[in-house]
Amino acid sequence: MTAPTVTWLMSAYDATWHAFPSEQIGDDERTFYQALCDHCVPTRHVERTPPRAFCPACLVIYGTHLPDDQRRAWRC
Repeated sequence: MTAPTVTWLMSAYDATWHAFPSEQIGDDERTFYQALCDHCVPTRHVERTPPRAFCPACLVIYGTHLPDDQRRAWRC
């Protein structure tokens, strides 16, 4: 199992960083992005700012896709 390729962006709706699949970010035709946690936000309401808070659901969903050897490194 491999971790999905994501881009972490802040949603202006909840001032939280969410993990958005990177292929969505590269698609200029999209009007909304959908995060791993199913949070949806219009493309004009995402920001690339320093993180203040990460979405716990996105962290867990992303983390479940990490190979076991990488998860152990995070716990050290």
